[in-house]
Amino acid sequence: MKQRVVVLFLLSLMGAWSALAADIRGVVLDNATGKPVASATIELADGAAVARTGEDGTFHMAAIAAGPVKIRVKAAGYRAATVRLTVMESGTSFTVRLKPETVTEAITVTATRAVERITPVVFTDVDAETIREIYTVEDVPMLLSGLPNVYSYSDDGSGMGYSYLKVRGFDQKRVGVMINGVPLNDPEDHQVYWVDMPDFAESLDSIQLQRGVGSSLYGVDAFGGSINLITKTGTGESYEAYGYGGSFNTWKFGLTGETPLTKDDKYHLSFRLSKLTSDGYRENSGVDLWAAYLAVARYGENTVTRFIAYTGEEETHAAWEASPESILRENHRHNPITYENTIDNFQQPHYELHHLWQISETLHWKNTLFYIHGKGYYEQYKVGRDLYDYGLWADPDTAPESDMIRQKWVKKDQYGLVTEFGMDHGNGELTVGGYFSTYDSDHWGEVDDLLTDQDIPLYQPEFIYHQYFSDKHYITGFINELYRVGDRLTIMANLHYQQMSYNLDQQAVGNFRGEDLHSLRVDYDFWNPRFGVNVNLNDTVNAFANISVSHREPADSELFDTWMGPDDLGVPPLFNIPLPVTDGGELVRTIWYDPRVKPEKLVDYELGIVKATDTMMLKGNLFYMDFENEIVPYGQVNDDGFPIRGNAEKTVHRGIELSGLFRFPRDLELDINLSFNDNYYKTFFFQEYDWYAGDTVILDLSGNTIAGFPDVIGNATLTWRPDPFRVAVRWQYFGKQYLDNTENNDRTIPSYSMVHCWFSYDLPRPGRLSGLELSLKLNNVFNKKTYTAGYYDAWAGENYFWPTAGFHLTFGVRARY
Repeated sequence: MKQRVVVLFLLSLMGAWSALAADIRGVVLDNATGKPVASATIELADGAAVARTGEDGTFHMAAIAAGPVKIRVKAAGYRAATVRLTVMESGTSFTVRLKPETVTEAITVTATRAVERITPVVFTDVDAETIREIYTVEDVPMLLSGLPNVYSYSDDGSGMGYSYLKVRGFDQKRVGVMINGVPLNDPEDHQVYWVDMPDFAESLDSIQLQRGVGSSLYGVDAFGGSINLITKTGTGESYEAYGYGGSFNTWKFGLTGETPLTKDDKYHLSFRLSKLTSDGYRENSGVDLWAAYLAVARYGENTVTRFIAYTGEEETHAAWEASPESILRENHRHNPITYENTIDNFQQPHYELHHLWQISETLHWKNTLFYIHGKGYYEQYKVGRDLYDYGLWADPDTAPESDMIRQKWVKKDQYGLVTEFGMDHGNGELTVGGYFSTYDSDHWGEVDDLLTDQDIPLYQPEFIYHQYFSDKHYITGFINELYRVGDRLTIMANLHYQQMSYNLDQQAVGNFRGEDLHSLRVDYDFWNPRFGVNVNLNDTVNAFANISVSHREPADSELFDTWMGPDDLGVPPLFNIPLPVTDGGELVRTIWYDPRVKPEKLVDYELGIVKATDTMMLKGNLFYMDFENEIVPYGQVNDDGFPIRGNAEKTVHRGIELSGLFRFPRDLELDINLSFNDNYYKTFFFQEYDWYAGDTVILDLSGNTIAGFPDVIGNATLTWRPDPFRVAVRWQYFGKQYLDNTENNDRTIPSYSMVHCWFSYDLPRPGRLSGLELSLKLNNVFNKKTYTAGYYDAWAGENYFWPTAGFHLTFGVRARY
């Protein structure tokens, strides 16, 4: 009996092996020329087998199970293709023709994207398929939450509304963001307002995060990293309608499509229209958003022209103030802003015109024109305000106080040109170009309602109590060489020069007159050299090292008093040289030069190694970032709830980043990363006012940890993709964060972990639909009640936090036509 069982078991193994023993052979060709495509990657959807094409474009995959399979074919410079076929036991052969994408990709990514085994920087790519699996309704920072050494959060706790990300301890003001090669950081305050681009991830084709100074050649100088977002390239024909609903009365509906405008696909259109609403996790933190995206492309023989426009409007109930820890213990959804109409309302359309001329096989010239327009306001209820400060009373000694409703407005316009000339000279690639931009803005404040019974003769509706104009101009030049020394060594050398001027002029409105009327004049010149080496040690292992220099000018708010800004009466800017302007012996205004807050300077040292095989990719890197005059958070916030910042003489950001991607049989994939950070003050003497002593004291914070970033970040994502299902579980760990720079253990966000899950299922094609997908995303599965960010309020003697949302879910339906 036992022998029979053994024989049957061996026969079953032999049968299983015969089923696995089928072969797949094929050839990959260029669709335009018919020539073979070498070094293309062919992989089964479950990751069980991977092959690469030879010089003749052919490939061979052995021991493949007979039956239906899905195969993905990718090659540098070509659009990826997915092939569904049935593998026969006798073997299967097929041909794949890939469409070149070099012209469309070159429009946006030549000077901003890193390439594996070539560019000597550390980076992570997020492709369109991954974006589709993870994304539901959150802003872009939440998509990046699982990447190495990235920390993302939102005011409201749920990922909608105002959201932020930090990389290596740097906030997003020091993370350079580009969309299709166009710099996104605001020229004045350096911020990225993701809330102004609702549902933008629906139009993304890929995201690349470079950590450290990176390889971007122009735009905003990056410290923590640079994020390159590429929108859909506009190919093929497809249409989708989607709807999502979830916790906190969250809803999203949209239409998106790709369609050729001519039979030869010479002209192509991409579009999207979206609507999102939510009540938010915290009390009175809802959002009401709409957004649109449009791209029209023309493909010629040697040229590509592409016009892109995207816009949206957001109405966000304010959750930008933290809550006291004592209250959050009782009510984790607490929002200290109780005035129901404390809203932020803004619209910021972007327009891009890209043109690429492929002069020859080795030469190209790329130009991008862009225009960004923004206008909006935020409204607040203010208690007991001095009416002299608001221009509603002439005598400061007799001015009464009143509650009021005020709005702060901004209107801004930015125009720019990015031009790039590229040459492939056989031994490498030379890129030369420039970035030119001009920006102007109009800021003003209005008193829209006075809540007092006293007669205020000067008051009228929409009374303007402050106004200032500002402008900023950039001139950037760059030259970059990627030089190949033999088959295994690549040297990167580039030089980046940036000149900018910034001017600000307060206007004579309200009580801004004479000694209270100020103007700023600032000029900066930065030289940023970078050098790196990549060595391909063998076919699977490469190592890289680089050293890079980067500078960054202070933001507008960092040029004024620690607590106040240019919208506050009686506050001179933090400058050293005043130039009085008089008229008839009377002081009209003061023009200021030489700011006290110095530009930041960083020298970034990076060393890394990568091992990539058919079934895994391992990455490890060390970084040491040596800073002069880093502008750091002091651990308090100003009147509008934003962190107060100033220079620290010398700081260091150093750490280790490890990551691994493992593909297992049966459609399993494991993506893990672990980062250790040691961010500290090398030399920092902090001047603080002691309210008990009534005098200024100097604190030596040298050696202390820089506040506001976890010391350890870990992520592990296990994904299972048995077609037509997709299931994923992500575990995240965030180490301790200090709330101020004193390194007091009572002023921390304790370490915590969270688990998230997402599921999707493709239903059989019903009727005329080409696909119908159901999805479910579960966030914070174990309902952890913790905090994402905060500060210590020395006046209140208490920690203040922004809370995480508890368990919440989103369910979605997506129909494809």
